[in-house]
Amino acid sequence: MEAKKKKFIKELLTKSKARRESGLYIVDGPKMCKELKAYDIESLFVTKNFLESENAASCKNLLESVAYELVTEADMKQLSDTVTPQGIVALVKQKKNIDIKELLSESKDKTPLLFILEKLQDPGNLGTIVRAAEAAGVTGIVMSSDCADIYSPKVVRSTMGAIFRVPFIITDDLCSFVNEIKAGKYTEGVKFNIYAAHLKGAKEYDLLSYIEPTAVMIGNESKGLSDELTGCADYAVKIPMCGTVESLNAAMAAAIIMFEAGRQRRHK
Repeated sequence: MEAKKKKFIKELLTKSKARRESGLYIVDGPKMCKELKAYDIESLFVTKNFLESENAASCKNLLESVAYELVTEADMKQLSDTVTPQGIVALVKQKKNIDIKELLSESKDKTPLLFILEKLQDPGNLGTIVRAAEAAGVTGIVMSSDCADIYSPKVVRSTMGAIFRVPFIITDDLCSFVNEIKAGKYTEGVKFNIYAAHLKGAKEYDLLSYIEPTAVMIGNESKGLSDELTGCADYAVKIPMCGTVESLNAAMAAAIIMFEAGRQRRHK
């Protein structure tokens, strides 16, 4: 493989600027690559050992529909950020930006349930939230532009493929967004319930209703939600805890609330 191409891929692995400017990101390993559509792939790289392995069968459709480049094991180690590369790496086109109207139209038969993330910095947290969102039936995720890069390798890997299926929006102005959905701007006047996950919440999370259009806000790992965004909420909600634990991991807190919302909606 030519040095220029390897350098470019290395930058995609390590620099959000390179991903942002190119509109590409890395998908690594057969488990996630097999879910890719041919039209989403810019380039595909595989090793001879991969083609001869059992894993190749799971990617049969992909390998038959996309022209791939055969690379050495040594090259593959430079294309992957995992300790033990699995022999297949794809350069994938990022999703086109959508707005809230498009996001809600994709689930027009469902009552919207959004999770709004402010300044989440840990890639593992962000990826886990996306994965949990799919499992819990969340409509979509809205995140501030200063969250961790959703296309970073660690986030992508943590989603376990949910990044391909869960709609998301990135915005520079969360407060304006929240006020708009709160007023029912995109739901024919039907207002969203807005809940802020907060350590000083006055309401316990499982004593509120998630049956109507609802948005739940999750804040930064160390600072929580900003006062400004918290002020946009109808209620600040808390997860009651025993012992001396002061707070939960952001992804864990989000998942707990997601599945309570899912439980209520299943049994309404």
